[in-house]
Amino acid sequence: MHTRWLAMAVEMILAALVVVGLLASGSAFPILGVFLSLLSPVPFVLLRLRHGFSALILALGLTTLAVAGLSSPGQAMAFLVEYGLPAILLAEGLRRGSRPELTVTGVGTLLTLGGLAVLVLASDLWTQPLSAVSQHVERLLADMEAFTARLGLSSEGAAPLYGSGTKLRAFLLMAFPGMFFAGSLLTAAGYVLLLQALMRRWSAHLSGLSPEPFRWELPELLVWSFIGAGILYLTGLPWLQAAGLNVLIVLIGLYFLQGLSIAAFLFQRFHLPRMLGALSVLLLLFQPFLTLVVAGVGLFDVWFAFRRLNLPKTPGRT
Repeated sequence: MHTRWLAMAVEMILAALVVVGLLASGSAFPILGVFLSLLSPVPFVLLRLRHGFSALILALGLTTLAVAGLSSPGQAMAFLVEYGLPAILLAEGLRRGSRPELTVTGVGTLLTLGGLAVLVLASDLWTQPLSAVSQHVERLLADMEAFTARLGLSSEGAAPLYGSGTKLRAFLLMAFPGMFFAGSLLTAAGYVLLLQALMRRWSAHLSGLSPEPFRWELPELLVWSFIGAGILYLTGLPWLQAAGLNVLIVLIGLYFLQGLSIAAFLFQRFHLPRMLGALSVLLLLFQPFLTLVVAGVGLFDVWFAFRRLNLPKTPGRT
């Protein structure tokens, strides 16, 4: 028992140090550090699975105090809202074996609300949250334009670029909430996939948990929301069009995850090589059209039920 408590204390301190390092990497490395900081909830979830809920809470408290001492109380509160609460929900969802759809959607919602809260906290626009979001999008566009200018991509003429830049700015301002939530959904799904892989790999060290394969299946009635959002977008009225566009982006993200689940099922069904799966993921990263194709597969699964089709078995296997 003494050894167990000592191991828990050491791992809590180690988890806090790792998370503080991940958060600091966001400032040290402009692009890579942002992706590394997204891994902050993972050590807390592993600590919860290994030592229980109290270890998770104590590690969160220790990390919050460290961030407050090294940075500011505001940054500590932002960390707790943006990463601490999602870590708790993620850990409990995996511990109890909840459906991936519920866990990912809940964690994605917390990541979105936490991220928006951090934007408002950083801008001091408590009474005007939409202005805080607009300022953030404007900064992102300014950084993107400066980056393209350094690459020499803005020397083809000011007028065309101004026109396209204006349209891009208007579109991003209108679609930012949906894009932010869809990105949070994909981040939450990445957490679940990574942690499930770690749980299968080190099941003996994580309370003997062995999760089921990632299976994503949305309710069939959700397709009517997709159709309704499309109708709202086609009305052309500014507010209805903005609402329809954001709902469409969120639903495309949800159906994209369903399409990935179907693709993983088909890869296992036909025993395709893992290298082909890795190449497919790379194609999805560099070819946005394929992302829409995968989302379309997830959407049409409502009518075709691809995972229930009587597909032929591969030769030599039963």
